[in-house]
Parts: sequence; C-alpha cells; structure tokens
Amino acid sequence: MEPRRIDAVVLAVYVLGGDSKSIDTEDAAVRVHELAPGMFSWQKYPDQINLELVRVTLSDAKKPKYGALLSGSGREGWRLTREGFDWASSHGRELLREGIHWNADGRTAGSVDTVRKRREKARIVATTAWNYWKNGEPLSARQAWDVFRINEYSTGKMLEIKVVRLQSLFEDDADVSCFLKEASSLVLKTGESR
Repeated sequence: MEPRRIDAVVLAVYVLGGDSKSIDTEDAAVRVHELAPGMFSWQKYPDQINLELVRVTLSDAKKPKYGALLSGSGREGWRLTREGFDWASSHGRELLREGIHWNADGRTAGSVDTVRKRREKARIVATTAWNYWKNGEPLSARQAWDVFRINEYSTGKMLEIKVVRLQSLFEDDADVSCFLKEASSLVLKTGESR
C-alpha cells in the first residue's frame, strides 16, 4: 500500500525530534522532501517543495479522522501527540526501513496541465484515426481533423494554433507524438487547399 501524505509528514516530524520539541513547518517540508522525493513537489517544477501542501497536510494530521497524530500550528510548530508517537514508533520505523516510495503517476489530481494531458490522451486513443494508425492503415483528412477538433470553419492561424498546442502537449510521449505528426501533416495540407 502506498503511504499517505499524512504518514510522510508525521514521519518527518518524528525524525526531526517532534516527540520532544516543536518542529517548524519549513524544517518539516525539507525533511519530508528528503524522505519522500516528489510527494510534495510542484507539478511544473518538481525540484521545488510545495510548502502550502506540506502545511495543509500537517494541519490535516491534527484531525481526529486522520488519527490526531500531530498537534500545533504553523506559528508554534508541530509536535507528535501520544497517538502520533505510537504510530511513528511502530509503522513509521517500518516506513523508514523500507523507504517511502511514491508514484507520482498514480495521482488522481494534479495541475490543470496534467489533468488536461491525461484527458486529451484518453480522447486521442479513442479516435478512429488512432486505431487506423496503430494498425498501419492510412488516415483520412477527416479523421485527422477529428483528432485536432478541427472543422471546415477552422482556417489558417486557428489550424496552426490547434495543431501546435496538441503536439506540444505530447512531445515527451513518443507514440502519441509520432501519431500527431502524421495527423498534423494531413490537417495542414488540407488546410492550405481550402
């Protein structure tokens, strides 16, 4: 089972000595970033720690529904409660031994760009054009238009904007990028002849 964010922040407070002193939010953020790289990172700049996400998760760890593992605040610092200490002494030590492995691809949420990319890929692979391309069959101009959501009213600059926007979204995905390159050549060729 993948560790929760709350587990990671409680573990960070524990490692920093939160059983005997208050731990500053920024110190907890740096330590949790070391323990669970990427778990609290920005979407677009993964080397940056999302301090607000750490702070909110520390606050959540105080709530009874998450076990009331911490007490404190951003102003006074964070400490382990009795429940938090008990959890960290048992489950936390196990997590430290095994290491916190977190799969960023398994997120159910994300930045607007991440969500858009996931949604667009699902739409693209569901198109007739994708199925033809995967089977080595030639694409029609109409199928290519559907991939880029282009119709007979789309002209010149709008064609180029739609093509470039979708291609740039998938430049790191070899299959989709290759497919879009082929489909875009049909779109741009038929767009010039209209």
